[in-house]
Amino acid sequence: MGYSITIGEIDEPKCEILPTTMLNQSADHLSLSNQCSVLVFIGFLSIGAFAVNQYSPPSTSPQPPIRMLQGCPPALLHSRSFRHAQILCRTQPALVVAAYEGIKDALSQCEEKLRFHAWDCTKIGHPLLDPPLLKYAHRESALVWALSSTGAAWGIATACMQGWLPECACTPTAGEKAWEWSGCSYGVQYGLAASRRLFSRGAAYKDDDGVGRERRGGRDLPAGNPSKIAERHNLKAGRLAVKKSVLQSCKCHGVSGSCQQKTCWKRTADLETITGHLIDKYHRTRSVLPETKVKNADLLAFEQSPDHCAARTASRRVCGWRNETHSQGDCNSLCCGRGYNVTHEVIPYKCDCKFVWCCQLVCNECLQHRWTSTCL
Repeated sequence: MGYSITIGEIDEPKCEILPTTMLNQSADHLSLSNQCSVLVFIGFLSIGAFAVNQYSPPSTSPQPPIRMLQGCPPALLHSRSFRHAQILCRTQPALVVAAYEGIKDALSQCEEKLRFHAWDCTKIGHPLLDPPLLKYAHRESALVWALSSTGAAWGIATACMQGWLPECACTPTAGEKAWEWSGCSYGVQYGLAASRRLFSRGAAYKDDDGVGRERRGGRDLPAGNPSKIAERHNLKAGRLAVKKSVLQSCKCHGVSGSCQQKTCWKRTADLETITGHLIDKYHRTRSVLPETKVKNADLLAFEQSPDHCAARTASRRVCGWRNETHSQGDCNSLCCGRGYNVTHEVIPYKCDCKFVWCCQLVCNECLQHRWTSTCL
């Protein structure tokens, strides 16, 4: 069931928003006046290419990011695993780029949230390029599949909302009240459908003995193959996470913020929230038998997770950090008993920030000591 958010329109001063790095470094120290609320969202293609504000209605004159106009990455054009991705790269390249980069953002969120866990969501490869990790049906693979379909659906839905994909751009429609906006709900559904199509494999068929099989990446797999069952289930779980996150936001138009007239639009929750939801499910995932009944929204695994110490991938890994007040990580566990080094650094950050009328945010510069531990 969705939620509704109503935002009153008042005469607010423009605010100076600090750079992302500054906000990250001063998260524990930054306080803003109630006169100026700054909502910063780092989401869809935040790594250099796109900057998306999900908390405002779609633009009437959208300008797609340059990345979406450059076409599909060459590796996808020659992918043998996902034939629909090849087709869409030639017919709707901007859609595939939105999905491709949305998946990268979802995996980046995963790396951030699991950076001090035994498996930290790194060294995977892009799921659309069929990396070795996804040939297995353990819980790490389950999370990657779920994040992949989530990132694809979320990325496409966000591109639709921004008007970057003309085939699903949000359009205002008449409602019971003036200034109703309802076209964006189609963008979410379009993203979910496109994500499902993008990850569809080769067509299923029956062999001479009547056994159901599927052609995937040049291989014939039985229809009941555990990795195939887990893949389909976890892709669906990722799409469901996006579907259940849909919110309705409204902006009021009237005197003193009254809602005599309003604009409403539907959107997904931010990617960080959806990713966190799936990672919570990942922590609760247990290996089960193929015939075990599992809820559609839960992650499914049939094999035990690999031993990260046996793989000896912990070398030079950051296993923990601490400052004067906080600490994270467990180096004895993450370094598999091979020891670690500790380095010290002094980090400047903005602190004691105050809003000065009108319209400036003034901060002092403070220093923070940080000790970082790295596996040998």
